[in-house]
Amino acid sequence: MKKISSAHVLLLVITAFQLVVSLGLSLLLAFVPGFYLPMWLQLLLSPLTMVIPFAIYCIWTRSNPLTLIRFKKVKPLSIVLAVLVMVFAYPVIILLNLLSMLFVDNAMANVLPSVVEMGIIPALLLMAVIPAVMEETIFRGCLYNAYSRVRPLAGVFLSALLFGLMHMNFNQMPYAFFLGVIMALMLEATDSIVIPMIMHFSLNGFTTVLSFLTMGASQGMAAASSGSTSLTDAISQAYKEVMAQEGLSQSMSSAQVDALVADMVPTMLGVVIGILVVVALVALIVVLALIYAAFAINGRSPKEILLARPQADAYVKGLGGKMRKNRMIDIPVIVFIIYALEECIRSALM
Repeated sequence: MKKISSAHVLLLVITAFQLVVSLGLSLLLAFVPGFYLPMWLQLLLSPLTMVIPFAIYCIWTRSNPLTLIRFKKVKPLSIVLAVLVMVFAYPVIILLNLLSMLFVDNAMANVLPSVVEMGIIPALLLMAVIPAVMEETIFRGCLYNAYSRVRPLAGVFLSALLFGLMHMNFNQMPYAFFLGVIMALMLEATDSIVIPMIMHFSLNGFTTVLSFLTMGASQGMAAASSGSTSLTDAISQAYKEVMAQEGLSQSMSSAQVDALVADMVPTMLGVVIGILVVVALVALIVVLALIYAAFAINGRSPKEILLARPQADAYVKGLGGKMRKNRMIDIPVIVFIIYALEECIRSALM
């Protein structure tokens, strides 16, 4: 089977595996009294559903797993640049997250409190280490590396799109797509999957540690806002708290406060998003410069690599001995995209 088609089948098998596990757990919760699945096991199930299909994929394609995903040594300076890329990518991630929250709820808002309860070491393992290894293995190691043999630049964006869709919600999808792009570029810049894994870990690890540091302060606000996870509700609640602290709402009725806050929220949103857009644009320029520097210190040319012509073995024989392209868009990937979009829409309407 063609390399890209087999990688797409792997993606579809992983998705089907996760769906079967999810349905099985739903049935257990519905029909087994007292059945409870701890958060640590819920977080572990997703990467576990990737391990078995990946192992079968390596056997099926007769591939060495480390060679397949480009697991190679990296220069210490490449690691420094990778961490710096994630530092400067953070404003872009925040902006994309906030923009998505104008339309859908924060997908992680209900997960982080339970993660904090597990303790920082288990949380880092389940939220940062394991996802970084498994997700990078599948999306950059298998999918992008297959695309890179045909159309590397197009493969950067397609693998990032599939990575975003794999999260199955419109909140995480935009910034996951952005992360997928910069991690694929850094994979090519360093020729090693180790760098995207480090980048993935650094982001998830930072978010996890930040949750531990801020959860105590944010729990009061969360309780006061009745668990709301939308951006407008969060800003409204924060503005009400500021008014209460300054004594501005003492002479006003609850209805008057709500009306004033409703009038102020659009202005506040505009100011916050405007500032973030400027900061994110500057940060994005720095990110691109750092990625270019990573190419340079590893002696690799972004133009030659990303615009390379298909390799000779990226084509396979078709019927009648004719040569047929190893297509990046085929039935398995179309099925996955349709299913993932349906899940995104369903989660947005819940």
